[in-house]
Amino acid sequence: MTLQDIIERTAAIIGVEESALNMPTQIYNKIRDSVVTVYTELITEFVPLRTKEKVNISGGKLFYEDLSYRVREILAIKTYVGRLKFNEYPEYVQTDNYDGEAEIEYLYYTVPAVNSDRLILPPQFTEYVLAVGAAAEYFYRSSLLDEAVFFRNRFETAVNNLTKRGRVFNLPPRRLL
Repeated sequence: MTLQDIIERTAAIIGVEESALNMPTQIYNKIRDSVVTVYTELITEFVPLRTKEKVNISGGKLFYEDLSYRVREILAIKTYVGRLKFNEYPEYVQTDNYDGEAEIEYLYYTVPAVNSDRLILPPQFTEYVLAVGAAAEYFYRSSLLDEAVFFRNRFETAVNNLTKRGRVFNLPPRRLL
């Protein structure tokens, strides 16, 4: 799913003709900004993006700029020996003078730059879920509050249903007294 797919689906939901999406217009920009806002909200609040990377640590320091994505939070640094203790600083992560290869697990941010960029989300999230959230954001920006609240409720319900994990429990067998 690309950013352009979500923009087209959002336009269909809010009733904008496809001809308005062919060239950058004020409506197109508002829809695109709404989609990016909802995507950013989704990955920061509901579904944090997580990845692992192999990195080389030298002098006990690993600079954030050496990683593939913009770091949100470091979860673990592992080596063949085990987990390393680390401290996070504004520009780098400091380990206990470890030099060599390690695997780092971290949460990250990403924002699509162009319309052909693929959106990174778990597979249960569909175009429709993001488009409903973007429609709500579009209506908020257009000061159509009734429509915005309606679509926002649909979006939040869909996200809660997709992110909620059911608890498994066993009922004890019934016994006669």
